[in-house]
Parts: sequence; structure tokens; C-alpha cells
Amino acid sequence: MTISNLEEIKCPQGHLFEASLLSAISVAGNPELKEALIAGEINLLSCPVCGEMFYAECFILYHDSENELIAFVYPLSFQEQAAQCKTKMKKEFDLALANFEDKRKINYEPILLFGIEDLVLLLRSEQNIEDEESILKYIAPKLSLKIVKISPSLSRKLGIPKLLPMPKDLKELDAKALTDSLQTLIKYNPNLLHYCELLEKISKRRINVSDIK
Repeated sequence: MTISNLEEIKCPQGHLFEASLLSAISVAGNPELKEALIAGEINLLSCPVCGEMFYAECFILYHDSENELIAFVYPLSFQEQAAQCKTKMKKEFDLALANFEDKRKINYEPILLFGIEDLVLLLRSEQNIEDEESILKYIAPKLSLKIVKISPSLSRKLGIPKLLPMPKDLKELDAKALTDSLQTLIKYNPNLLHYCELLEKISKRRINVSDIK
């Protein structure tokens, strides 16, 4: 659900006026909202008195069910109250879950952010990873590889792509199979930087394949 509220706003020059601000954004079925957010168009206002354009900061609840992302985004000025915001986030999230039917329960945790810029940076980073995942989908058949998908929330937590290459004849992911497949992929296209980073993490034991399963 996407929600907007009428708020009293003060522009940088001190002029007061009322404007509608988005306070909850659900991008399920509304991908244009995600694009608008990345483009910096959400809650961007023009003062009716002086004409100055500015971003009006407010709390935003962002939800992308397909990518298992729930973000509680507080204004940057709330950063010093991080502990209280985290407690409030958990309380409100647990309360919301209690009202869901079992089949609709969310099995991933929300994340806490301060400032819309942090959310935009996260979305842009994941967009870059998705671009590489699209290349993997195209390349995999040529390299006799199949693709294993892990949950988006787990991939976000580990900082790795959610689509991983694997030999076609293997049924279960293991360290050697993933390492060999990543080496094959990167040899074919060395510009897949996130897959290069994943290979380095595995090689230096900063991540274990058991963490991915």
C-alpha cells in the first residue's frame, strides 16, 4: 500500500505551505515508484512562494515484496536516536506481522536507514547487481551452467548476487562447484565485478557456501 499525508512544510527560505508527502511506498505492481525514488523525484517539492525546489524529509516505509525488502527510513536528523528508532521499528514490525494471516507472514527482517539517500544508494547498488544477473542469465547456457537462486534478503545480508552459477549436472551447491563456475563465468566476462567480489570472498574465506544455502 502506498500512503501519502498532507503535511505543513517549511521551505529552506522559511516559507510555510501544505503539501502531500509519501510516507509509505509499496512497489509491488508500481515499479514506476521505485524508478521515481532512484531518480530523486519522491517528495521533491517546489515552494509556491519563492519557487525553490527542495526535498522534504519525512519518515518513509518502503516495501518491495518481490525483493524481500522492508526499509524503515527515518530522516537523517534522527540518526542520533538510532537505538530508539530500532526498538520502535521492531515493535511496529512485530505488531504488523501479528495482523497478517499465516500464509502472508513475512519471513525476512526489516532494515533501518537514515535519510532517503541511503535507500537510494541501496536500490542503485542492487540495480547494478541485477544488471550483472541479467548477463549471467544470457551467458549461462553458453557455458553449460545452470542458475541457482537464493532469497533476496539473504543475498542482501551477505552482499552477494541472488543468482549464482552452478554446473548443470550437480544438484546441490558446494564450494568447489561454485568456485569453478564463478571462475568459468569470470573468464568469459571479467567485467562482472560483483561475481568477482563473490569469488574473492569465497577464496579468502570471508563467506562460506554453507552461509548461502
